[in-house]
Amino acid sequence: MPADYRSSPVRRVVLVVLDGLRPDAISRFHLHRVASLARRGASTFRAQTVTPSITPCAMASLLTGAAPERHGIQSEHFHIPRPRGPVHPIAKELAKHSLPASFFMPRVPFLMRGIAARISTMLGLSEFRNQGNEAGEVLAAARSTLESQRRGLIMLHWLDADRAGHDHGWMSPEYGIAAARMDDALGELTDAVDLNDPTTLVIALADHGGGGGTLKHHDSSHPLDTTIPIMLAGGAIMPCDLGAGVSLTDVPATILWALGIARPESYVGRPLMQAFAKLPMAA
Repeated sequence: MPADYRSSPVRRVVLVVLDGLRPDAISRFHLHRVASLARRGASTFRAQTVTPSITPCAMASLLTGAAPERHGIQSEHFHIPRPRGPVHPIAKELAKHSLPASFFMPRVPFLMRGIAARISTMLGLSEFRNQGNEAGEVLAAARSTLESQRRGLIMLHWLDADRAGHDHGWMSPEYGIAAARMDDALGELTDAVDLNDPTTLVIALADHGGGGGTLKHHDSSHPLDTTIPIMLAGGAIMPCDLGAGVSLTDVPATILWALGIARPESYVGRPLMQAFAKLPMAA
């Protein structure tokens, strides 16, 4: 048994990706539901994403636990990657323990649907749906699964703020409106999920920031592009400040750890065990 193993009551993880949400947008645009989740759980607004700080790289790292140089996605080109070494998708690790992994995202363009389906199969997802456009529509597509799937992983990817940032600029009024839509959807989600239930862990994070190097993009080493919020909440979580030194790659490691599954060697992150201070160490 790994030295960092701890018994956990968590049976289900609900993971929400707030694409392109800069930490300072939370207070600037009065994102009350995001702020409330951060206060009641374990959180940091000083976490770091992967390099390069773009969505395909970050999402691949979330879904595999590997760094971009290992999982092979290091550009914004939508393609089947060539990994540089063994990669262990989180859905396949869950499947070894008979746990499902469901993924919901906005509708992809028609010409990309075939490759999206192939990638979902390669990742080992038990359910993959791309439906709707805005965060609330993606949430609506996931509602029946949120009600029925009580084990494993349910992942939602909301693109509203990222799209507005690319079209109008990060921190623009249009970006604020889009961020507010994600905030509203997060409120609906947390209203539907019992945050006092120790068997459910909710994790919300951004994949990158934006507007650092250039107003309408996020592919740079500027702190405004690379700094992200990460929040964990649920009945097993102790409210605390996770501080600095936290990475997006810590999230997949934390998911496996919370579900009692050992991390493969390819996972570069560490479980955020300090968030689970309510739990006793396993003997």
